Amino acid sequence: MCIICGQEFTPAPKSAARTCSRDCWIELVRRNSLNQPHRPRKVRVFTCAFCGKVFETDAPGTHRTCSPECARKQHSKKIKEAAAAHRAEHYLTKTCPICGKVFETQRGRNRTYCSRACGSKREIPKNSEICVICGRKFFAPKSANRKTCSQQCTKALLTRSAKQQDLTAMREGAKHCPILQSTPQHFRAKEWALRAPDGTEYRFKNLNHFVRTHKELFPPELLREHHCTPFIATRLSALAPWRQEKRAKQALSVLGWTWAD
Repeated sequence: MCIICGQEFTPAPKSAARTCSRDCWIELVRRNSLNQPHRPRKVRVFTCAFCGKVFETDAPGTHRTCSPECARKQHSKKIKEAAAAHRAEHYLTKTCPICGKVFETQRGRNRTYCSRACGSKREIPKNSEICVICGRKFFAPKSANRKTCSQQCTKALLTRSAKQQDLTAMREGAKHCPILQSTPQHFRAKEWALRAPDGTEYRFKNLNHFVRTHKELFPPELLREHHCTPFIATRLSALAPWRQEKRAKQALSVLGWTWAD
């Protein structure tokens, strides 16, 4: 039976409940608290961290200040101290060389002037040079090591330098170098596999060299060359697999010649 309202109830197993509902339980707790004798709180002594005043209080917890006003002032003081420490760590004080104004700047920004107006008044050292082509005077930094005043003069200087060089030995050497001639050893020669109209398969390197050494296999009118390449070689090159990938319409046969693979 509930000791508050007198209503009969069945408590849960292994439960020592004396009330039938939560409302009755709250009423029971209230009555018990009224019946208990009042115990006075312990009075403690603190020193205010802001004004230094000694004060007493019986409130629980730790008290650092004597009043809410001192608490606000103490919090503001801590924020200002933290901001000053941050500024001292990340900022530098410099003097503008133009106007003499003292200003602050962040470390690592390498600022020299207090504003853009003072920065625009600085003296920029200029190095005057004379163009070797047209003789015009121009300004450029020493690190640039420029000899001409414009792009046109630069092209003229390169052309004049190229004409002054003796390239005879280089040209003669290129004539006898196998990797620069129309030979199977050419540095851009590729592997070819072609099947003739009569079914004979030919495997070789360098299509132009093959055409020039097997003129009897092709019509004479197609052996004429354009830009050092026979006409028949240009047409047969369309059979190569690496050319077929780039063509919208694949070439399967040229004058009866097909790819052997």
